[in-house]
Amino acid sequence: MKIANRNNGDAGVLMKPEGAVKVVVLNGSRQIDQVVAGAGNKGEAGWVTQKVLPENGLPKGIHQLHDATNPAKNVHPQSFGGQVLHVDQKHVYQFGPKGIVQHDRKIFDQALDGKEPVVGKCYEVSYSRGVGKVKGELTQEEGAKLQASKAMKI
Repeated sequence: MKIANRNNGDAGVLMKPEGAVKVVVLNGSRQIDQVVAGAGNKGEAGWVTQKVLPENGLPKGIHQLHDATNPAKNVHPQSFGGQVLHVDQKHVYQFGPKGIVQHDRKIFDQALDGKEPVVGKCYEVSYSRGVGKVKGELTQEEGAKLQASKAMKI
């Protein structure tokens, strides 16, 4: 099945830099889209669907990974407990109290003995002086509680 590319200027299309990725969760699936050079009209960059996977309990919506914040750049202690949205070779993207958070994949590899984090599951990730550590897997309820407490403090 060929999926039509979406181009800059098409209704509802917001162009991001080349290589940017978004996760679209709708109708029981999650679609991974990436901006690819030459995929749009007149050789411009355009969104191209890379994969279509099950939604894994993620909230519906369009989630731009390009806009994710990197907690390692903050020296203040912080913790995150949201669902994992996406995993790639370098990063793990997780829902935070105020948007998407981008973690270094290596901290998950160490904590999970090389196993890939599961999209849709909640993990507690804590940072101290910019160094992240995965404390473990959480239930949805525990993750929501941790996220709510962090949203109040921020």
